[in-house]
Amino acid sequence: MSNPEARLALAHLIADRILELGIDRLEFMKLTGFTTASSFGSYLAGYSKLHLWQVPLVAKALDLDERKILMMCLAQDNNDWCMDLFRRHICL
Repeated sequence: MSNPEARLALAHLIADRILELGIDRLEFMKLTGFTTASSFGSYLAGYSKLHLWQVPLVAKALDLDERKILMMCLAQDNNDWCMDLFRRHICL
């Protein structure tokens, strides 16, 4: 199951933080595993998801809480029941 609202919320958070920190887009792509500008553009538009393996890379590059990014990443693919389960077992 895909959750477009969660996908867009995470993409907007990342895009806003890139702008806030003044990070070069190409440098961010290299640091976080996006291989092409089109794949990164597709991600920012909400057409694709952030992968779990990218969570620590994104959190470090953008100086964000890794657990928050992890939960937002999990929300891209999981329903409310699953997210409640994750929240009970992942301390925030």
